[in-house]
Amino acid sequence: MTPAAHRTFGIVATLVVLGAIAWGFWIVGSPESRRVERLDERRIDDLQAIVWEIQRQVIDPSNAKRMERELPATLEALAAKARYRELTLVDPETGTPYEYEIVDAHTYRLCATFARARDRKREIFWNHPAGRHCFTIDVYDAP
Repeated sequence: MTPAAHRTFGIVATLVVLGAIAWGFWIVGSPESRRVERLDERRIDDLQAIVWEIQRQVIDPSNAKRMERELPATLEALAAKARYRELTLVDPETGTPYEYEIVDAHTYRLCATFARARDRKREIFWNHPAGRHCFTIDVYDAP
């Protein structure tokens, strides 16, 4: 091969590799965007675990339409009595506590701050905008 052919091959190979890297970032996102997405997923997972634990602690296991106990006064009180999983009560990135507010005897609100909006076809209850968002949950119709 001539030096010009080697140079041309080197340029083409470099462009192919750079194109493949760019295409990979376009498909899966940058490492930073993937990190942000994972943090939002973790927030949803934390909130779902809190909902699950509340359900287990307050609903009568023999009758899903009857509350056996009152809603916990705080998330800390809930976590202290957790029976199935250790609960994470703070944002994984900022360490800010998730917000919990009792609305009435069987309804409560959980709030977190999300980096990005979520708009999925499955588990649509957990879709949210970017920024602070609250989910209102009725223990008789929990997601």
